Amino acid sequence: MPKSLSDKYLTAIFWAFADKVGTGGFNFLINIVLARLLVPEDFGLIAMVMIFYEIAYTFVESGFTEALVREKEISEADKSTTFIFNFVAALALYAILFVAAPLIARFFEHEILTGIIRILGLNLIIESFAIIQGAILIQQIDFKTLAKTRLAAILVSATVAIFMAFKGFGVWSIVAKYGLSSLVTVIVLTLITRWRPTPNFSKESFNRLFGFGSKIFLRAMIDKFFLHIYNLIIGKYFAAAMLGFYSQAAQLKNTVILTLFQTVHKVTYPVLAKLQDDVTRLKDGYRKVLKMNSFVIFPIMVTMVVLAKPIIVTLIGLKWLPAVPFLQLLCLASLTHHFIQININMLLVVGRPDLSLKLEIVHKVAITIAILIGIQYGIYGLVISQVVSAYIGMVINSLYSKKLLNYSLLEQVTDVLPSLVFTAIMGGALLLMGHFLPYTGRLQLAISLPLAAGIYLGLHFLSNSEEIRLISQIIIPKTMKLMKFSRP
Repeated sequence: MPKSLSDKYLTAIFWAFADKVGTGGFNFLINIVLARLLVPEDFGLIAMVMIFYEIAYTFVESGFTEALVREKEISEADKSTTFIFNFVAALALYAILFVAAPLIARFFEHEILTGIIRILGLNLIIESFAIIQGAILIQQIDFKTLAKTRLAAILVSATVAIFMAFKGFGVWSIVAKYGLSSLVTVIVLTLITRWRPTPNFSKESFNRLFGFGSKIFLRAMIDKFFLHIYNLIIGKYFAAAMLGFYSQAAQLKNTVILTLFQTVHKVTYPVLAKLQDDVTRLKDGYRKVLKMNSFVIFPIMVTMVVLAKPIIVTLIGLKWLPAVPFLQLLCLASLTHHFIQININMLLVVGRPDLSLKLEIVHKVAITIAILIGIQYGIYGLVISQVVSAYIGMVINSLYSKKLLNYSLLEQVTDVLPSLVFTAIMGGALLLMGHFLPYTGRLQLAISLPLAAGIYLGLHFLSNSEEIRLISQIIIPKTMKLMKFSRP
């Protein structure tokens, strides 16, 4: 019997979440081990390189993944055309990075960056071989295969990286981790999907896919540049160690965001894209996605703000204590992350990437102004400007939601108000308890975390919120059904 769309969605969520919990959790543990073995400067150097690598990769991918995922059927011409473009772009971008490496090293005044860029840049070519396979699996909502692939990649790369860190290879341990992860991913996906490219390049396929993907590409380019502009400024005008503290805080925050939000985001796009012609069902789908994201993200981000110091000290040690204020500020900014991304996702599903590009430009102008003001007050002023611009972005990126889906920002905030209020109560209780609790570090976390969860979930249960009803009436039964049918 064919699965319903909701069953497919729950199956995809199950495997995407298993992917993120498995690989994301394992990555989190690896990061903790490496943070204890390496020094902040090592992570600062990698953060400098990733500015240029991720921008280059955005050129290589050029929005083709989203364009392919949105297709109801992906033809062989579409696959081969995309692969040829990705591969040629990867070769060109690697050549540019190779030549520019010494200039980048001089800009940051760290000669070692030349070698790091030239070796890490090879990932552009390696990863170009996996873009098509990944897009095919996402379009088919086959997150089970993707989960297995990433788990294999992280197991191999982590083993080598930790061994190298123990042996004193320093920053090269992290470089090896990235490189091996990409290589294993390509090998496994190639073996599993058995898709092989052909030399056929279709102009019709390219024009159609790039016509849609180009808007996403331009928006992603702007987004990547401004995402890394803080690393660029900190790396240039402050010590590498300071960038290491900032990037480590971002890594801890991103572990949660990537595991929780991007799991749902990755599944939501191909599933809701199938409802693009039914505005009523599409809006209802997005309402549920927003409410459940807020239900999870709000309390976790606020808990990380309040308990940032014991979290940092317990996980990665006292030498990382300067990362505490960065973690607090970045978590405050991340309370808006799912609002921004869901509204952008909405525009892509309804086929208006041009509007998402316009909104991205307006948002980035606001970020530029915030940076120019914030940098006057040093590194903390710079990071505070990131928080302010995040909330401005939440407002900007909701402008077309009312017009296209009749789903205004006011209605969105109203939908998540129970989770927001209950999170505020929970956060206040944690602050109060922290003031009187005689324990710090692990004991503080051991006492505070269960109490926070109890307060937050208890308030939801007492109010019989829609989130609790969705969990008890839909998510749990369908998950149990899925697990039942998944048994051998």
